[in-house]
Amino acid sequence: MSEIVDVLVVDDEQINLRLIKGILKGYDLNLVMAESASQALESLEDHDYAVALLDVMMPGMNGFELAEELRSSEATKHIPIIFITAISKEQRHIFRGYELGAVDYLIKPVEPEVLRGKTNIFADLHRKKRSLEETTRRLEATVAELEASQVALKESEQRYRMVADYNYDWEIWFAQDGGIHYMSPSCERISGYNPEQFQDDPTLIQRIIHRDDLPGWLSFISDESLDDEKSLDFRINDAGAKLKWLSMVRHAIHGEEGEEMGIRVSMRDVTNRKSMERQLEHRTLHDSLTGLPNRALFIDRVGQAAERASRSEGWFAVLYINLDRFQAVNDHYGHSVGDKLMVAIAVQLQKTVRPADTVARFGSDEFGVLIEDVARKSDVSGLIAMIHNSIKDSIDVDGNKFTISASIGYEIASAGHVDAEDMVHNAQVAMNEAKQRGKSRIVVYNKKMREGVVNVLAMEQDLIRALKAGEFEPYFQPIVNLADGTLYGFETLTRWNHPDRGMVSPGEFIPVAEETGLIVELGIRILEEACHVMEGWRQKYPAARDLNIAVNISARQFSEAALATSVGRILDSTGLPASCLKLEITETVVMLDAVKSVNQLNMLKKLGIMLSIDDFGTGYSSMSYLQKFPTDQLKIDLSFVQRMETAPENIEIVRAIVNMAHSLRLRVVAEGIETERQRDLLYSLQCDYGQGYLYSKPLPKAEAEEFVKNSE
Repeated sequence: MSEIVDVLVVDDEQINLRLIKGILKGYDLNLVMAESASQALESLEDHDYAVALLDVMMPGMNGFELAEELRSSEATKHIPIIFITAISKEQRHIFRGYELGAVDYLIKPVEPEVLRGKTNIFADLHRKKRSLEETTRRLEATVAELEASQVALKESEQRYRMVADYNYDWEIWFAQDGGIHYMSPSCERISGYNPEQFQDDPTLIQRIIHRDDLPGWLSFISDESLDDEKSLDFRINDAGAKLKWLSMVRHAIHGEEGEEMGIRVSMRDVTNRKSMERQLEHRTLHDSLTGLPNRALFIDRVGQAAERASRSEGWFAVLYINLDRFQAVNDHYGHSVGDKLMVAIAVQLQKTVRPADTVARFGSDEFGVLIEDVARKSDVSGLIAMIHNSIKDSIDVDGNKFTISASIGYEIASAGHVDAEDMVHNAQVAMNEAKQRGKSRIVVYNKKMREGVVNVLAMEQDLIRALKAGEFEPYFQPIVNLADGTLYGFETLTRWNHPDRGMVSPGEFIPVAEETGLIVELGIRILEEACHVMEGWRQKYPAARDLNIAVNISARQFSEAALATSVGRILDSTGLPASCLKLEITETVVMLDAVKSVNQLNMLKKLGIMLSIDDFGTGYSSMSYLQKFPTDQLKIDLSFVQRMETAPENIEIVRAIVNMAHSLRLRVVAEGIETERQRDLLYSLQCDYGQGYLYSKPLPKAEAEEFVKNSE
């Protein structure tokens, strides 16, 4: 008798048919390929199939419907069916297939060895069936033996339909009385115990389940109201005492006559998945660099601390810590050293706080500390001082010694309703106040600080309105030649003529405009107006043709990549010669990023304008960078000028600045001249130009024009 048996393969994709043909080639199988359910049904009369490999998702009649057709016919209802599909392996799909009599359910891409093994099982079974039928035909006289063979065959086929021996999952068939009908070989791979051990001791399965999970497992097994989509995750201790996580689904089994035959459960090892979930949860709630809790976890713990404090009537505090000048470490030594220093500071903080306290990292160079279980409010300040001092300790990183200071803001609370988010925010507001007071300070929060924040927001909205209404106007302060007192030019200053408040101090609105970025739009408007006014004077007064107009450039403006383009556009639109425009940039701004500043200054210089470094002497310029900057002038800060009469050492500072500038072929302007004595001292030191109230206060456009007219 031929060993070749027929195998039906149904899939609407040619590539899948070729793939299965390649996997099963050379195993004494006659593979009958069908691209649709209708083709498969047409082939039934000509073949005796050992097993049917069915795709589920097909146009027209799908795999489930084809399986129903096969089961509805007496001639084909015993053909074993294996579903091979790419749809999601949800339990409703799995048990839908099993309800139709499928013996297995494989997910694409299928493992070749798995497919060969399962197909060959049923091929061998079919060969045995054919052999048995042949023997039956030869031994018709032995009716009893034939009937016994048929019963055995039917039981074997039913068992294969219920549970696949070679399923990757751990399959168990529990009888109605709690005994075990079937235990799949996968139990040994997952638990370390073989099927015989479970068969011999039905209580073994319950004894290896984690004791905390056993009640839930028993309830899940016995709950007949659960649908097939419900699952249970639980833990077991395997034969090697290793803890594993399993995920289980259950399905009630009924016989051909509808009788109850027990429960089938499928269990899969999900230990790796659980481990990944725990890692993901840890990453979600912890800082990746230091391993400390992040802001979200910190706020949750603040909320818990508030609840505990309400029960114990104790005190707790939230600290918001910002490291001073930490960015300089990254800029000079690189982020690798900066990261190591950050980790070292995190360790130092954890060593300093008590075990009950929490240290968190909010990101960048900011930390949070939660101090709990404080009996007296007065005790908090001592704990905070310890934390503040610990940060100042010298830290060695790659052979470099670092001493870092920190600005700390904090708020204290006790029993009563406390909003965790608000408390952290309040501590941050207090930290910002500590920064403004000069850094390396500790500041406790009070409500007036929030009012300041609100005032800033109100100021921002008022600035936006004022820009639209055109309430800002340029004022002009004369700059004179110290040698003969002749008019040299003007410095342009921004003034805000508020409709309700009158003139608003620049010290009030300029910092807010700088912080919010509105200074960029405001600066461009003032620059354009100043150029327009100066060109008008040049056209009207011959004495104004050699004058120049100086305009201050803010830090935000100077960082704009399009600054040179904007200046060039304004010169073109107003007609002012480039040589008549001078831009003043403070020393601190140009030294924030000296390399970038050189590039920006070079682009501006190509326009033909003059460049001046403002407030010189208050920053940290080096001679090497001054030589690289394409500047024309230095402006001595008024603090040096105004102290020359009372502090003689300031005279020497001014002398040094003038001599250095002249050695670099730069002109020098002194601001803040208020007395004739200051003027005479500056002239004797060979300072070139000066401005101040001795000559004139800043003037509105009409009065400045009169100043130009009178200078002729």
